[in-house]
Amino acid sequence: MPGPGDLELSDVLPLSGGVSGSEVARARLSGQDVVVKRTSHSELVALRLFADLDEPMLPVLLASGIDDRGPWIVIPFHSGEPVGIMGEAPDIVHRCIGRLHASFVGRTSGLAGDLEPIDEEFVRRALTEFGPDQLRRARGVLREQLFTRASHLLDRLATDADFGSCVAGFTPTVLHGDLYGLNVLRSTGPGSVPLIIDWNAARIGPAMFDTAMTSAYDSSARRAHDQGWAEIAGASPDESENRVAHAWSSALINAMYAGTVAVRSSARDAEQMIMIAEESLRTFRLLRRRGRAARLT
Repeated sequence: MPGPGDLELSDVLPLSGGVSGSEVARARLSGQDVVVKRTSHSELVALRLFADLDEPMLPVLLASGIDDRGPWIVIPFHSGEPVGIMGEAPDIVHRCIGRLHASFVGRTSGLAGDLEPIDEEFVRRALTEFGPDQLRRARGVLREQLFTRASHLLDRLATDADFGSCVAGFTPTVLHGDLYGLNVLRSTGPGSVPLIIDWNAARIGPAMFDTAMTSAYDSSARRAHDQGWAEIAGASPDESENRVAHAWSSALINAMYAGTVAVRSSARDAEQMIMIAEESLRTFRLLRRRGRAARLT
């Protein structure tokens, strides 16, 4: 089967610095600097979906395929440095993501076999398998008290039936799925814009999952997201749904990735994430109680 080796590539050099484990190289193709990457099926699907979108912050797919070794893509090379593991993506990135989210609302039913859904089973695995495994890896970095606190938080979320089941009520769309600082390259040079990279974790789920990865609900980033959404949909997203979805997403994301961040950054950053997850869980439960009370009146 044809693969990237069949392309007329020159000046091929390996690229490093990513965390996905994919094979990535910089090369020249038809006089253009490009990135050649062995990737996931999710990233291949996502970039093909974006072909009709006029969004300069999304990677442009120049060539792609699936050979005996799996999916591969070729995209233009973008010079720039990542925002950083705990860095905040610029508001224009969130505005772009808002436009993307709005573009795929009502269009996800045919993608169920291609992009993993954030559903009750995803939540179960995140809280009982991935999250605990990451905490165990971080045990030597975390204080025992913090390790126990994070473990208890995962347990509380995993055994909260409402937390697991409510995801079915959120409006699904196409997500980046891992929208944090290392996956956003800063713009360099006049007129250039950031680039949102590494779509390996592209999924179907609530729009606020991407926003809550780095930003509070009451933030310029979330407002920029809603602005982008309105540019496509003609109206802002449902605020009551998004408040609940953001609190839910923030609790899940910060709890499941605390161990990962402890290893890759610091115990202090992990502790901050645990605090955010605990506060987000309180907010989620409060909003759900208010919502149920409103429906009874």
